Amino acid sequence: MGDTNKRFLTGKFRTGWLVLVIIGICLLALGCWHTLKPLPQGLTLEGPKHLLPPGQVQYIYDLTSVDKAGNPVRRQRIFPTLFELIDSAETYILLDYFLLNDQQGKYAGTTEPLAGELARHLIARKAARPELVIDLLTDPINSVYHSASAKILDRLRAAGINVIVTNLEPLRDSNPLYSVWWRLLLRWIPDAGHYLPHPFAVDGEKISAAGWLRLANFKANHRKVAVLDHQGKLVSLVASANPHGGSRNHSNVALLVESAALAQDLYRSEQAVAQLSGAKLQPLPSLPQEQSLATGLEVAVRVVTEAAIKAAFRSALAQAGAGDQVNMAMFYLADRQIVAAVLAANQRGARVDIVLDPNRDAFGYEKNGVPNRPVAAELTRETQGRIRIRWYRTHGEQFHTKLLLVERSNGQSTMILGSANLTRRNIGNYNLETDLVVSGPSSSPPLAAGADYFQRIWHNQGHPYTGPYEIFADDSRLRYLQYRLQESLGLGTF
Repeated sequence: MGDTNKRFLTGKFRTGWLVLVIIGICLLALGCWHTLKPLPQGLTLEGPKHLLPPGQVQYIYDLTSVDKAGNPVRRQRIFPTLFELIDSAETYILLDYFLLNDQQGKYAGTTEPLAGELARHLIARKAARPELVIDLLTDPINSVYHSASAKILDRLRAAGINVIVTNLEPLRDSNPLYSVWWRLLLRWIPDAGHYLPHPFAVDGEKISAAGWLRLANFKANHRKVAVLDHQGKLVSLVASANPHGGSRNHSNVALLVESAALAQDLYRSEQAVAQLSGAKLQPLPSLPQEQSLATGLEVAVRVVTEAAIKAAFRSALAQAGAGDQVNMAMFYLADRQIVAAVLAANQRGARVDIVLDPNRDAFGYEKNGVPNRPVAAELTRETQGRIRIRWYRTHGEQFHTKLLLVERSNGQSTMILGSANLTRRNIGNYNLETDLVVSGPSSSPPLAAGADYFQRIWHNQGHPYTGPYEIFADDSRLRYLQYRLQESLGLGTF
């Protein structure tokens, strides 16, 4: 009888383990599928090159610094330029912005509203031109994933503007260790009982547990794109900047491009986002493209989105060698393939200079420097300091720029800028991102302007923009391990 009971218990034990193994395999399969599944059609766009006169491509930037007396100095041109374009639009406006709210974290009430200002321009132009079509895409983060009100979006809808909140569900899961449980169990928790603190505003309304649970999926429509008609032509503004109150003083970069062909590429990429959200954009107006005489300074411009951005960065860095100059200015630098490409360019003899945000300031909250400080330490250590790094001197705001400029010794340059940080989440087919790639003679105005911008902040021309590597040097092995784990497993917010 004892042997029988023993065999019975052993059988139950084995059955229990078998059930656990099967459950584990199912969870692993579910996590792998949603991490690696194909993206919806139309995403990961690598657009064709459009050869344009240099006067049709304009480099624009915002810079925040302090003068020698410690007083803030702000040069802001990105959104003033957008507002001017909105105020003159006659037929069509297409906007896609990640953050479109005036929440300010701990800095509540300390900066002027920016999303509200954008809304006023859009509503006023729609009232003045009722036939004007406006399509606006944004991310559900603005309503804390449908757990809180989004008053600015409600005002825009009431004014007759087509507001599309991106459906993130079809996108890949960048945080599979969490998202697999969210898909199985947590997503079914009802959006009720709004008693938890707002994650982005100390004075914000209370939100539900469901809102916080959706937030932890760490995925986003992170694009910053505008396409408008202006004086009978189509123009596009691709930037690193958000219309967001808490981000108003951030340093950012943008390109303003006059090209119907490029606008059509951006429109197609945005139509794909609208479609995955169960919506559609209004038809893009057909406007003539002015032909300009050749000057020899023409530049090629193309659109890249999602993982095509990583391919563009790797290609540009792979071309850099002895006698070439690589200039990079980044809010986040973490992707392992990009880090390897930067090291390889330096090993081939390219001179590499990098300006990084110290990853310290986040809307009144203080961060610990991950990922930029561990990555900077690695680049410095691996090259014995040949890769030169400077930190942007932030004062509560962020150095939110995302820029690469490769200047070849043969007089040709490649510049890449837009919404994408150089992280697995941003350029690994998880987030929705949009960048522009510009290539041509280094002396061409947009490429020369990008080079002048970098030299200004690197050499502190006019104001103390940057400081030496030593001021935020961090050789902590623990933080480096934290960075590697968060980057590889999707557990960080970068």
